[in-house]
Amino acid sequence: MIVLTAVGVLGAFTSGPFVGVAVYYLFAVLRPQNIWQWALPLVGWSEIVAWATIAATLWYVLNSPADSAGTSAERRFSGTHKAFLAFGAWMAVAYTAALDRDAAWPFFLDYLKIFLMFGIAAVVIRQARQIWLLYLLTTGALVYIAYELNFVYFAEGRVDIYRNGYGGLDNNGAGLMMAMGVPLAIYAWEGSTKKWRWLFLAGAPLLLHAMLMSYSRGAMVSLIIAAPLFILRSRRKRQFTLVFLAILSMVPALAGREIRARFFTVEQYETDSSANQRFDSWKAAIAIANDYPLTGVGLRNSALITYRYGADSQGRVIHSQYLATLADEGYVGLALYLAVIVGTWITMRRTRRMLKQQPDDPTARMAHSMLSGIECSLVVFWIGTSFLAIEMFELPYVLMLLAAQTSLLLRLRTADAAAATRPVVTRAAFPIAQPRAS
Repeated sequence: MIVLTAVGVLGAFTSGPFVGVAVYYLFAVLRPQNIWQWALPLVGWSEIVAWATIAATLWYVLNSPADSAGTSAERRFSGTHKAFLAFGAWMAVAYTAALDRDAAWPFFLDYLKIFLMFGIAAVVIRQARQIWLLYLLTTGALVYIAYELNFVYFAEGRVDIYRNGYGGLDNNGAGLMMAMGVPLAIYAWEGSTKKWRWLFLAGAPLLLHAMLMSYSRGAMVSLIIAAPLFILRSRRKRQFTLVFLAILSMVPALAGREIRARFFTVEQYETDSSANQRFDSWKAAIAIANDYPLTGVGLRNSALITYRYGADSQGRVIHSQYLATLADEGYVGLALYLAVIVGTWITMRRTRRMLKQQPDDPTARMAHSMLSGIECSLVVFWIGTSFLAIEMFELPYVLMLLAAQTSLLLRLRTADAAAATRPVVTRAAFPIAQPRAS
């Protein structure tokens, strides 16, 4: 950890801010203190790297010559970037209008970190290989987490992900994180031709088993619903289908009796107390939003008053990302959040169409697989968060950043190629008639 932190801090200044961005997002997904609690001191590893990266980015932007800093078009944010940053700006408004600012403050700081690093990364990332590297680092971090959880289970018989969750997430949030990693790992295998790609494929069953150990029905349902999309987006559908079916065939062997029993109780939702708690929290969210329609009650302030609006207990959180956003940030906040989701999906759809027109380009094939993995992972997240609120979870924001950057760089590359083939127009080609002498 000391070496990685040093690489992130020093590399951001000596090799470029991207080194800091890469190490920061590795830490953001891995959350190393949750893996090695017995060894690591309480140090904000990612925070150290983040501040160094911000400083290095500012120094780089201010000191880069105009001809190497890029044109204004190259620095321009896309519509997806702007929607995301607008949503972040609204978080500041929601914090200012919060019923209890002290309760909202820690969550506002988390949001500030997420959106600030999103903006820094959008400025820094300017090459396709950088996006691919971040994709592999993110996926590799998830696979490593799954390995650690499986190792503890098989070596010591502990189901830590169910008892403790992971990285500040409860078992449901941790299970959803593992489910999101399954398509990322499979498409990392598909998008590469290197021998190490098989490590990602081997990581898919580990992720699947870690998800099952979370006992999260929401994560399992989300993965099952999104599964057909995994095959639909693949460039090698037959091979992909065989691999995916082989992984799914491991489920009966991996899932114990308790896991199967809990999963099949999905059909008993009418008598399930946890499901009824969700329904009550949803009703409370809508009632709160109707009373505070513009800015909501403030970041994570809804849990302070849900009991007054019909929830089953004091401090009950709203079990839906969308309805929690509605209650905490109002109808404007929810509209901006949905704009980010829709904008990201449209961006990925258009970009994949452009990539299909370049079948012989290795970079285009890699980008297509990467975008497919990102889309499938985000669909798992978007489905799962219908029943779960984990807005401080950085993984989906990283994936949306990678999707937006891929689209932007591809558009710029296409524009540059078109400009290179366009004939240069000079003044000599269109001589201006001189006035006659009187």
